[in-house]
Amino acid sequence: MKVVGLLRKTPWQRFVRLQATAALLAKGKGQPKGVYRFTSHEECVQWTSKLRKV
Repeated sequence: MKVVGLLRKTPWQRFVRLQATAALLAKGKGQPKGVYRFTSHEECVQWTSKLRKV
């Protein structure tokens, strides 16, 4: 088995970070639900960056 990296944080610290991320997504800070179609990859990147700024 090959080891790629080491976990430097404790399991509790990783759990707290996961909970914080879940709380942000629950407040609607994640991507909106639905299917989105874009004409180009650049258009998709611009739309996604707008979501992150809000």
